[in-house]
Amino acid sequence: MEGLYLPLVTPFHDGHVDLDSLKGLAKHYSSTGVSGFIMLGTTGESPTVEPDEQRAIIETTLDAVGGALPVYVGVSGNATRQVARGIAAFEPLGVAGYLVATPYYNRPSASGMVAHYQALTEETERTVIVYNVPYRTGVNLPNDALFEIVATTRNVRAVKDSTGNIVQSLDLLERAPAELSVLTGEDPLYFTSLANGAAGGILAASHLAVETFVAVTRAMAQQELVRAREAWRRVSPMIPKLFGEANPMPLKYALWRQGLLRSPECRLPLTQVSDGLAATLDEIVASLPHV
Repeated sequence: MEGLYLPLVTPFHDGHVDLDSLKGLAKHYSSTGVSGFIMLGTTGESPTVEPDEQRAIIETTLDAVGGALPVYVGVSGNATRQVARGIAAFEPLGVAGYLVATPYYNRPSASGMVAHYQALTEETERTVIVYNVPYRTGVNLPNDALFEIVATTRNVRAVKDSTGNIVQSLDLLERAPAELSVLTGEDPLYFTSLANGAAGGILAASHLAVETFVAVTRAMAQQELVRAREAWRRVSPMIPKLFGEANPMPLKYALWRQGLLRSPECRLPLTQVSDGLAATLDEIVASLPHV
């Protein structure tokens, strides 16, 4: 895995999944140069999406993409057997693989997390992306434990690194085995991560000005540092504002203002952005190219 992957939002309208908007989003972003889609991740509000809705979301996305791009599915939980059943439910579909966060709340040890991923890879031949996001799960997967997972499984070949710890991230990039693709999930650190050898990123902020994020990715791949830095400086100032309140509330508001969503609606316990942030986001949207 390499390049920019889009963790697509889940559109809602009047309490229901808006499959028409979802299809439009998938078709729109398929032609922008992204490397693939990650569905039902944090940005996709996966904890609030029912199992029957999940299947409809994946089927709709696969139909819209038409095989042109890989589609990965977020399947996470804090009970290994339950996550395994979740993976099994998507196996009949044409997904490329699974994004699996470290177990949350029950705070397993490093050895427990290693065993968790080892067990899950017995359920599928498809790619499993480890998602290390301590501020959401309450546990941090050490780099050595990640390397053990890679060495002892046949299909853990990518990691979404969202530790927020630059020291750990740089160590990961320096020591990662060749078969492991390091994809940053820390949007503000995308340029820094690419400059230090990351294969790409899974970035919610890239919903906006996606072509510029793609330009950064391609310039870095071609070792054109100055061109990449110039492109990065055009988008980096907006990133903190898109995370000024709980993701994906600001992002959905901006997409709605762009006309890409029928509604900025999120599901409880997420609500809507404050008036102050909405005004800031309006300014950002006004500065973006028309879509």
